Amino acid sequence: MNIRLTLSFLVTVVLVVIFDGFRNNKEEIPIVQIEEIVVSGPPKEHQLQDLIEAIGKLESNNRYDVVNPFGFMGKYQFSPRTLRYLGYDVTKEEFLNSPQLQDSAMVHYLRHNYSNLQQHITVYGYTTHNGIYMTPSSILAGAHFAGAVGMKRFLDNKVGTTDANGMTITKYMERFTDYELDLEDL
Repeated sequence: MNIRLTLSFLVTVVLVVIFDGFRNNKEEIPIVQIEEIVVSGPPKEHQLQDLIEAIGKLESNNRYDVVNPFGFMGKYQFSPRTLRYLGYDVTKEEFLNSPQLQDSAMVHYLRHNYSNLQQHITVYGYTTHNGIYMTPSSILAGAHFAGAVGMKRFLDNKVGTTDANGMTITKYMERFTDYELDLEDL
């Protein structure tokens, strides 16, 4: 918003200066069609922990004890399959009763997805692709939603994913574009 206001102000100042120059020289003022210029600013400076909290908020309203009708569980709504894939051999009860385990699994999953998507993050980060502005945080959030393979499929082939609740990968990613991550933290 600040950038749009600043840009509008600058355009107005430039037009006033040009208009005064033409008026003083008694020249005709050319009619110019000006379209609205929208400049999106840099991502807000959020940290990795803020991204993790925001994903938890969207997935479960930050509740560690939630299991949805499809068996996804905990604050970040992990499937038992994803947990096994990451090397967590725990029961549903052990997982649900351990916030520390759930937070650890989330950081582990983000690191795993980052290592699998590094090249895609380099290529697609800070670009508009498939109609949405991509950032490292939105790509990692998309990987949380669809897995690293699903995220690659989306980026490479424009094939989207929709979950059983009707959420699409693009809607999910758009919620997480404004998190500035220090990827060295992963």
